[in-house]
Amino acid sequence: MTGAAPAAAAASAPSGTVPVASSVGCASLTSNANGRAQVKNICSHTINATVSVNWAWDPDCKSIGAGRSATFTWNSTAGRAEYAYDC
Repeated sequence: MTGAAPAAAAASAPSGTVPVASSVGCASLTSNANGRAQVKNICSHTINATVSVNWAWDPDCKSIGAGRSATFTWNSTAGRAEYAYDC
């Protein structure tokens, strides 16, 4: 990462709220449910990506080809993914 905030995170939010981005870099969260999320690579090259479930644990990174998607699963009691990110 270059240190620049993603466009979705850079948008201003009402006072007292934190904007939530569904993607960071090339990884885009396209489907999200308790214990399952789908991530699409929105770039023209292969990436490694995962999703953020909580601060203590995230699923292992997966290689995702350009324009392709990958499904991530975990114990549904941990809830939904917060966002997808390159790793």
